[in-house]
Amino acid sequence: MCLNTKIFPRHICKTIISIPKTITVNIIVENHSISITGTLGVLTLILHKLVNVQLHDASKLMVYSNSFDVKNKALIGTTCALINGMITGVTRGFTKTLQLVGIGYRVSIQDNIINLIIGLSHSIDYILPTEIAATCPSQTEIILTGINKQLIGQVAADLRALRPPEPFKGKGIRYIDEIVHNKDTKKK
Repeated sequence: MCLNTKIFPRHICKTIISIPKTITVNIIVENHSISITGTLGVLTLILHKLVNVQLHDASKLMVYSNSFDVKNKALIGTTCALINGMITGVTRGFTKTLQLVGIGYRVSIQDNIINLIIGLSHSIDYILPTEIAATCPSQTEIILTGINKQLIGQVAADLRALRPPEPFKGKGIRYIDEIVHNKDTKKK
């Protein structure tokens, strides 16, 4: 997605992002932000004051800074990654899958509330943000979907933090592709 090329005006630090035809990009000068509209929705990113963006022919977006500095290069790379994530989000969306491992661990979803029974004396109700949709195909699996990659990751991390996998039996909430290394018990 990111290409370094020489077709734009001379700037010291620059990165080019190619934009698919199904996406509309709006650069908002007043609050120094960029808005990306796709088939699944709209995402907005407020840019850092040292980073600028410029649209060229509605198919290429240049992220640049006028001064050369290691911090500016890092900000350009971060901004490029965030914009690429926004483009992927509004075209395909993101999913995260969590798995509950343990005897008696269950999950149910009603409206926007996830009800978790995870071995505590009470059940836990987690209220989802409006941008995130959740489904549970079984009693021990949660699938989170949405267009904002950062928000999906934060919700998944919040749910996992309620009961992280413990190191001896591996019970807890884990990502579906997470590998939990079990420790050996103490030997006499």
